[in-house]
Amino acid sequence: MQSKFFRYPQLFLLLLIVFSISPAQSPSSKTAAGRRISFAEGQKLVANETEGNLTKQPGKFTRTKLSDGRVLELFYPITVSLSSRKGKTATAPGYGVLYESEASFKETSRPRHALEELIPDARVFVGSVPMHVMKLEKRIGKLDYSRGSLRRLDNLIAGYLTSHTTAQTEQPFFQQVTAYYGEVLRRELKGEWKVREMKLGVARVQTEPNVEFVHGGKTKELKPWSTVLRAMSDEDSRGVRLSKLFDDELRAARQ
Repeated sequence: MQSKFFRYPQLFLLLLIVFSISPAQSPSSKTAAGRRISFAEGQKLVANETEGNLTKQPGKFTRTKLSDGRVLELFYPITVSLSSRKGKTATAPGYGVLYESEASFKETSRPRHALEELIPDARVFVGSVPMHVMKLEKRIGKLDYSRGSLRRLDNLIAGYLTSHTTAQTEQPFFQQVTAYYGEVLRRELKGEWKVREMKLGVARVQTEPNVEFVHGGKTKELKPWSTVLRAMSDEDSRGVRLSKLFDDELRAARQ
């Protein structure tokens, strides 16, 4: 029997919109998001308030700062017509997201960097690369910084992914793998670690531990942490062998 979601694609799209509209967090973020409440609860909270005093899209969405200092996002019910059933419609219920304060709301919604919790300070990380490699060797044995040694990382990561989701990438493991992968890349390209500052909004800066090298008289830069993140956390490429990604990076670097 065919699933009703495939018989009624509009219904599937409707539900997809509803669940994707919730406050987003980066895979590594541990910051608590707002508390989800029912639409009826949300309506009661704004009953004596000026609804939408922060943001308002009539009949669709409102963001209200309540008199007690909390912030409420209220998403109204969404209705779509089902083209496969003339005159029939489907409705997804509305809901609210309640934040304890405006500061809490801003913290949840502010721009984030993938490294924010995985490598909080790239300067400290770069200075600790030998230590991270040493800890990795305690896991899998002596490493020689060759391309072939990356296959051992492939096996290690494959085992790790069997018991961890994309939201469960642990900082020590990520830093150890990134340190070794970055060192193999750096040595192959005769480059050096370079700490790069990236601005996030007005007041925040995230540092990145990149590898800088010269090829064909031009200075170039690679992001080994990004490659490791792809292999461990990116849903589209999660599980791709790090040794393969290494080959791809080298080809691109030498063009």
